[in-house]
Amino acid sequence: MKFLIISDIHSNLEALVSVFSDLHNNNEKIDRILIPGDIVGYGPNPNECCTIIRFLKNGKPSLKKEIQTIIQELDLDDTDKNNIIDYIFSMSKKAYVIAGNHDMQVIGQPSLCSIMAASAGNAAKWTTKVLKKDNARFLESLWYKKKIRKYGIELVHSTPVYPQGYRYVKNAATLSYDILHSSITISGHTHTPSAYLYTKQKRDISASVFIPTDQFDNRLMLVERQSMERQETFDVLLKPGQRYYINPGSVGQPRDGTPKASYMIYDTVAKQASLKKAAYNTEVVKKKVLKATLPFDLAERIVKGV
Repeated sequence: MKFLIISDIHSNLEALVSVFSDLHNNNEKIDRILIPGDIVGYGPNPNECCTIIRFLKNGKPSLKKEIQTIIQELDLDDTDKNNIIDYIFSMSKKAYVIAGNHDMQVIGQPSLCSIMAASAGNAAKWTTKVLKKDNARFLESLWYKKKIRKYGIELVHSTPVYPQGYRYVKNAATLSYDILHSSITISGHTHTPSAYLYTKQKRDISASVFIPTDQFDNRLMLVERQSMERQETFDVLLKPGQRYYINPGSVGQPRDGTPKASYMIYDTVAKQASLKKAAYNTEVVKKKVLKATLPFDLAERIVKGV
């Protein structure tokens, strides 16, 4: 079984479709998709991204024409467009999706424990105004977490404890073997890819984190054992008797210094989670952010990956 893990899409349509283009070009056969929240927020295409994720989760045939229109309007060649459409259609009803704090914010259910920055709050207000009713209902239908027991996976946006609070993860010591109820806890929220492992006795420091960044944000990210060497990709071998906390980074607004869509593939046979990056035209998205009169700093983050 191969799982595609995509998180924090944040209304970035070009970044989202670049993942499917990358998967097609690499001939990746994906069985299921795991989406730990934040479909919307920050970016200029909340309805388009919601429509695609709705189809991946629900597979409604009525959405196919709308998805075709969405993809055909992108600045890509016709072959790429057709390949992306076909790949999305092949993923019908294969996604497990939960809510992120931005998803809840735009439907009037703000996070209980984290206050949004001004630009994030303004983007959420803009999203609320432009979000179509069927997409708002979709966000309202999402749960805070999801267990896929057969594979020992728990899907959360931040941490398994009090998920509706969406506390930012500040230190690996805030998590423990007992708090991670499943073999693999998959999260998003920080926009920075990482992988921690825990044993019953203690956190395994020697292999606790792989962080591909040289612009480390101590306010938002796990702050132990920063890697000073940039790594755009990494692999993590999952072993029995340990519990893992894995974050694929952000598709639509990465903060690891690499302005590419970040995603992971988890292979249950190889017992390996692999970080991948998909390039896309960030300048196009920057212009769309500014055209939508969203905050300037959000446009700059797209092209800088911070």
